[in-house]
Amino acid sequence: MRAQLRRPGQPDTARVMALIGLSTFYISTDLDSARRYSGLALALARRRRFGRGEVQALNNLAATYYYSSDYPAAQRTFEAELRVAQRMHDLRNLGHAYLGLGNVATALQNDSLARTYFTQAQRAYAACRPRNVRGELLVLHNLANGYLADDASARQLRQARALVKQGLALLPQPDSPLLTKLQLQLGTIQMLEHQPDSATATWLRALRVSHAQADFQTEGEAWLHLADLAQRERQPQLALDRVRQATTLFRRLGDDASVAQGLDMTAALLATLHRPEAYDTLRRYTALRDTLLNRERLDAVATAQARFQQTEQQARIRALEQERRIAELEESQRTVRTRVLLGGVGVGALLLTGAGIGAYRRRQQRREAALRNQLAADLHDDVGTLLSQIALQTDLLQEGLAPAHEQPALWAGVADNSRMAVRQLNDVVWNLDAHNDTVPNLLDRLRDYSHEVLVPAGRDVRFVVDAPSENPSLPAPVRRHLYFIYKEALHNILKYAPVPATVTVSLHRQGHLLVLEIVNDGPVLRTSATPGRSSGHGLRNIRTRAQAMGGNATAAALPTGGFAVRVEVPVG
Repeated sequence: MRAQLRRPGQPDTARVMALIGLSTFYISTDLDSARRYSGLALALARRRRFGRGEVQALNNLAATYYYSSDYPAAQRTFEAELRVAQRMHDLRNLGHAYLGLGNVATALQNDSLARTYFTQAQRAYAACRPRNVRGELLVLHNLANGYLADDASARQLRQARALVKQGLALLPQPDSPLLTKLQLQLGTIQMLEHQPDSATATWLRALRVSHAQADFQTEGEAWLHLADLAQRERQPQLALDRVRQATTLFRRLGDDASVAQGLDMTAALLATLHRPEAYDTLRRYTALRDTLLNRERLDAVATAQARFQQTEQQARIRALEQERRIAELEESQRTVRTRVLLGGVGVGALLLTGAGIGAYRRRQQRREAALRNQLAADLHDDVGTLLSQIALQTDLLQEGLAPAHEQPALWAGVADNSRMAVRQLNDVVWNLDAHNDTVPNLLDRLRDYSHEVLVPAGRDVRFVVDAPSENPSLPAPVRRHLYFIYKEALHNILKYAPVPATVTVSLHRQGHLLVLEIVNDGPVLRTSATPGRSSGHGLRNIRTRAQAMGGNATAAALPTGGFAVRVEVPVG
C-alpha cells in the first residue's frame, strides 16, 4: 500500500483508498498511525469530493478516537460520517455510523440511547442490497450484551435470548464463523438459566469453529467460559488446563485485560491445588493489574469528562430551543398587533392611539428582550462557569478518581465554588431588581460585598459617605456598571495589595455627578499584571464601563503608597 502511494501518476481516489487501507491495518496495533493515515485520507477525499473515500475515512478516524477513549471526538466524527452517508444514500456506512454512535453511548452508560442507535443500525444493514448480515449480527450481539449481567432478571435473559436467536436464524449453517460470538452469548444465557450441560455444548461448538478459523479472540473467550464452568463444578485441574489455553491465546493477541483475568483465575486454582507456583502467578497478576488500573483511571477520567460535556451540550440545546419558542411567540404577538392596528386605519384618532400603543409596546418588547439577554449573559458568565466546575469536580469525586489525600481539598473547592455561585446569583438578581435603583440601595450592596470578600481575606474596610438629603434614584444601567466597577476594583486589591492594607470606600454627590472612590493604603505589588499599568484588562474594563455611562474613571498610585480608583458619572 505504501508502494501504491509512491507510484507516479497514481489517481487521487486510489491514493485515498490506499491511505484508508493503511489506517485499517494499524487500528489494532498503532492508533496514532491509524489516526494519521485516516486524517490524510479524509483531507484528500474532501479536496477531490470523493464521497466513498470520505465516509470510509471518517469511519476509521472515529474508530481510532473510540479505541483511545476520546468519546466526544468519536461521537462528533461518527455524526459526520452519518451526515455524509445520508447524503450519499450509503446504507452500509449509515449502519456503521449508527453502530459507532451506539458503542459511544454504551461507553457513556446511556443504555436507552445506545439501544436506539443499534436499532437504527440494524435497519440500515437489513435494507442493504445484498443484505449486510455481518453488520446485523454485530448489532444483535451488542444489543444482547446490554441485557446480560450476573444479576440479570429472568425478563432480561428472555430479551437477550430472543436477540441471540434472531441472529442465529440469519444464517442457515450452524457452524458459520459469523455466529461464534452469538454462540458465546447463548452459552452465557444458558449458564445464567442454570443449564450447565447446554452451556458446555454451546461453548464447545463455538470453540471448535473459532479454532478452525484461527479466531484467537473467540477461541480464548470460549476456553475462559469453559474454565469458569469447571471451577464452579469443583474440577480445579480441568479448569486450570482450560484457563492456561485461554491465557496463551490472549498473550498472542496482546489482550492484557484478558491475560490479567486468566492469571487471576490461574492463581486461585493453583492455590486450591496447593501448588507452589500460585504465589508467583499472583504476583504477575498484581503487576499486570496495576498497569491496567492506571489505564482504567485515564479512561474513567475521559468518560467522566465526555459525560459532562454531553450534559452541557444538551443543556445548551434546551436553552436554544427555549429561545426559539420565545421568538416564535413574540412573532405571533407582533402579527396579531399588526392586524389590530391595520383594522383602525379608517379612524384617525384610533390610528394615532394605536400607533402610540404599538410604539410603547415595541419599546417594552425591546426592554424585555434586553433584560432577557442581560439575564442570560450574566447567568452564563457569572454562574455558568462555576456550576460547570462544580459538576466536573463532583463527577470526578463520584467516579473515585482522586487519591484519598486529595479528596478533602476537592470537596473544599466544591464548597467554595458553591458559595461563590450563590453570591454571583444574588448579584444577578440584585442587578435586575428595579427596587434597587436608588443610591442607598447601591451603598448597602457595596457594604455587603466588601464584607463578603475583604473581611474574610484579612483586609480592613471603612466607608465614607455623604448623608443624602433625599432618596435619589439611579438608572438601572448606572447602578449595574458602578457595582461591576466596584467588584473589579476589590478584585485588584485582593490580588495586588498586601493583607495589612486598609480599604476606604467613599460615595458622594458633586453637583450632577455621583463619585465613587476606592482607595487602599498599602503598597502595590509590582508585577507584570500591576494595576497601575495602563495595559491592565481590569482598569480597561473600568474605564470602558465609566464611558458607557457618560462619565470617566481614573486610577493612579498614591504618593504615600497604595492605589486609588475614582469614578465620576452623571446621575441627573
